[in-house]
Amino acid sequence: MYKGMRALRFPLVFAVFFLAIGAGPLRNLSVDEEATKRIQTRDRQFLKAFEVYSAGVREAPLALLLDRKGDDYHLPSYLWGEPLDEDEILYALERIEEQHLDPVWCLPLPPCALRIVNKKGELLGYIYTSLREIFMQREDGGRVKVFLPEHSPCEGDDGEASSTKN
Repeated sequence: MYKGMRALRFPLVFAVFFLAIGAGPLRNLSVDEEATKRIQTRDRQFLKAFEVYSAGVREAPLALLLDRKGDDYHLPSYLWGEPLDEDEILYALERIEEQHLDPVWCLPLPPCALRIVNKKGELLGYIYTSLREIFMQREDGGRVKVFLPEHSPCEGDDGEASSTKN
């Protein structure tokens, strides 16, 4: 019986080791699939836990910044403006998803929730976007400032598709 227990111990040690590796610290701007699903399904309970800010204009938001309510951190830089109300959040989500499908915007990746994690490893919020470059300032004390993303339509002027036929 002792030999059998010894044989089982080796695989169990490796299983625990690999589980520990997979459960490592959160990475800043890594995709959170669960949060993405909750945002895409318009989970009101989830969304109510955040102050939500929009980057861009009403008809063409580039990203939504979800800043957790009730913590001591304020994520948006001063250029983000005021938080959205519930109807504005729902409309902005619809527009972000439509933009991804519009070839004028050259957004090949579907929108998803990217984690915003400070240097202490604390999850402070999310940015929901199709963009994969978000500029932010992360300070040693745990503070994070998220700056407005920039992106322009890739075809034509003012977001209109252009034709090069002669």
